[in-house]
Amino acid sequence: MAVTQLPPMALAAVPGDGGATQGILRRQALRESAARTYARALPIVPVRARGMTVEGADGRRYLDCLSGAGALALGHNHPVVLDAIRAVLDSEAPLQVLDLATPVKDAFTDELFATLPPGLASRARVQFCGPAGTDAVEAALKLVRTATGRDGLLAFSGAYHGMTAGALAASGGAPADGVMAAGAAAAG
Repeated sequence: MAVTQLPPMALAAVPGDGGATQGILRRQALRESAARTYARALPIVPVRARGMTVEGADGRRYLDCLSGAGALALGHNHPVVLDAIRAVLDSEAPLQVLDLATPVKDAFTDELFATLPPGLASRARVQFCGPAGTDAVEAALKLVRTATGRDGLLAFSGAYHGMTAGALAASGGAPADGVMAAGAAAAG
């Protein structure tokens, strides 16, 4: 299905952006690190999204082939996800409690463990990482080294795994001074 054939989004129309898209992109290019190279190749300023469709500030609609870097298996703003978020917000539950136990966290953990085979569920432990994928990569690096007793690992060279020492070392191209490689070894 071509982008022009997508069903209309049940959202207010985006007014002509009058150059706003280029202004936003120009300001971000001046303010953000040059490390975010992939985004610079996509001259899009998303303002709305539903399912697999993203609407830019310029009023154009796009098929989202990034899927929030894999975090949006159900698409943008899925009604079930929105209902769950609204329920938590309406309950006035604390939204940031670091690693403290909460009823929401407990319910999530119960539901997660219910999907595991009984033999695994009885001895499994959950690693709650921070909001960044780098945290998950660092946890995985430590876990694989602990579980295998090995120092080596397989990673996609040149791929982006995060900005911490271990994640950068796994990405390849670490600085010649070896700081990142040394940091990765220390993390293990």
